[in-house]
Amino acid sequence: MKMMPGPSKKPEWGIKAKAGTACLFLLLTLPWPVAQAGFMDRVKDIYDMPEQIGQLQNQYNETKQELERNRERLETTLKRSEEAAEQYKATEQRLMEENRELRSRNEQLEQLIRRLEEAEQASAQRTRQIVRTALTGVLLVVLYFVLMRVIRLAVWRRNRSASHRGGNG
Repeated sequence: MKMMPGPSKKPEWGIKAKAGTACLFLLLTLPWPVAQAGFMDRVKDIYDMPEQIGQLQNQYNETKQELERNRERLETTLKRSEEAAEQYKATEQRLMEENRELRSRNEQLEQLIRRLEEAEQASAQRTRQIVRTALTGVLLVVLYFVLMRVIRLAVWRRNRSASHRGGNG
């Protein structure tokens, strides 16, 4: 028969029991912030995940549509800008051509004005020449009449004085 150990002996613990006790001790001493609430929240989040994914998908689709609308607006604005630039270039070309034509017309008009001024000066010169010639002619005629009167007067005086002398003597 076997003998039973006495009460003075301590029961031997197995390695598994010691390891389990150590793990339990660690779990109790580690700071766990409301472990149960966190776990429940995580489980709840997992069940709410499809709804959140749906919301994210909706937000993504809305953002994508908004980006598409913005892209279309930008393309429209770009087309308008290009059309405006083309119109500006066409207007600039037209105005430059008009400017060249106006410069050419201006030069022609300036030449015409110069010719007209020269013709006017020539006409004025001719008019002065004609006036001088006419005045000279008039003065010669007046001088002729004055000289004729002076000569007649001189002849008349001579004849008168000769007839006074000849008649007395």
